[in-house]
Amino acid sequence: MNQTLNRERQQIHFFAYLVGTGIHLASWRHETAFPQASIDFAHQVKLAKIAEDAKFDAIFLGDSLAIDETSNPGILNRFDPIGLVTALGAVTSNIGLIATSSTSYDEPFNFARAALTADHISGGRVGWNIVTTRDLTNSTAGNFSADEHFDHSLRYRRAEEFVEVTQGLWNSWDTDAFLYNKDSGSFFDRRKLSRLDYHGEFFKVAGPLNIGPSPQHSPLLAQAGTSLPGQKLGARFANALFASHPDISQARQYRESIRAQAKAFGRNPDELYVYQAISPVVADTRDEALERIRELDSLITDQQVLDFLQDYFAGQLDFTGLGAEATVAQSGIPTVTQPRTDFRSAGEQIHGREDEVTLKDLYSILTGDKRNHDFVGTPQHVADSLARWHAEGAADGFNLMFSLLPQDLERFSTGVIPLLQERGLARTEYAGTTLKSHLGLDPQPKGKS
Repeated sequence: MNQTLNRERQQIHFFAYLVGTGIHLASWRHETAFPQASIDFAHQVKLAKIAEDAKFDAIFLGDSLAIDETSNPGILNRFDPIGLVTALGAVTSNIGLIATSSTSYDEPFNFARAALTADHISGGRVGWNIVTTRDLTNSTAGNFSADEHFDHSLRYRRAEEFVEVTQGLWNSWDTDAFLYNKDSGSFFDRRKLSRLDYHGEFFKVAGPLNIGPSPQHSPLLAQAGTSLPGQKLGARFANALFASHPDISQARQYRESIRAQAKAFGRNPDELYVYQAISPVVADTRDEALERIRELDSLITDQQVLDFLQDYFAGQLDFTGLGAEATVAQSGIPTVTQPRTDFRSAGEQIHGREDEVTLKDLYSILTGDKRNHDFVGTPQHVADSLARWHAEGAADGFNLMFSLLPQDLERFSTGVIPLLQERGLARTEYAGTTLKSHLGLDPQPKGKS
């Protein structure tokens, strides 16, 4: 392991997931919230700079390609992720900028060009969160001239090919291909240009790409997926993998499995960072933190919960007559023999607790909230929990999905980060200027100059 990589492996790494007023479904209703946050660029800049001051690896922007009346308010009215990271790249200096983009509803050439453009503008700080797209509304295909959403296995076959083609396009030019030699008239060295000429199951792409390598060569690859095809995709391509597990044992088992899979692909498993998704709530006392959770939960309406679940389990269950405080067991959800593929992660989180998890709880889980009592309480308690998960091999870092923004981000940054810095578990300064440098990674792909 090289020295830079070894240094970064000793520390806990952080991404900040930024969505409007926060991941909590009712965060926009909080008395301190700015409901227009997701469509206000100044607000997005403020959040990015708070995370940058705390020396996070990156901010992380999710996406959705279909909405309806039951969608999380935070995604109903928001910027396109690639457009937003492009703009943020011009007004930040060090923090990474990770944008979500779907392999199911885009073309490799268009995406490769847009993402590499953003990477250049930021000075090499962009990442790509590879998704195949969950169809929460059962209507995504209708936005893209299709009748049905892609089957799960087909989505992942397409995703692997999409990434192969995208990386091939990013490798169109050697890093020193452009000469700009006015005397000789040589704008570039033709020997250092590669045509792709790709022909596969899903794509036929000639290349080359009409933009050269960025300071980190090309965007960092990130991916989230706990299904076997999702794990394979992440182990093969990604450097940052997102996961969500309720305890150290399950988280460690996943991390060990994904590292073994990466090694089987001939990769160095130390070049993969597993980020556990959590929704930390930091306060002066644990009781105060729990009260803040109750305060936000009280703002979720029963109708919001039941409408969403009725849509989500379309044709499988009838929630008429139930309230949001009814348990998962009472609703009949455990009797569904063929749940949606994307229910897997939620099912794992509530397994064995179906008699205590309410429909309101399940709604929060399905739409993003990642609560874990290890990370709810005083700054000292949260810092201790983060250090323990890291030390016991459960996580290389954490994707922080804050319930209420900017308050929870500020509390974590000013309360927890300094405690970790004192222990040498969080950086006090950026060692480099690119996102890959934040993880101690070599920017050059194998075989390229």
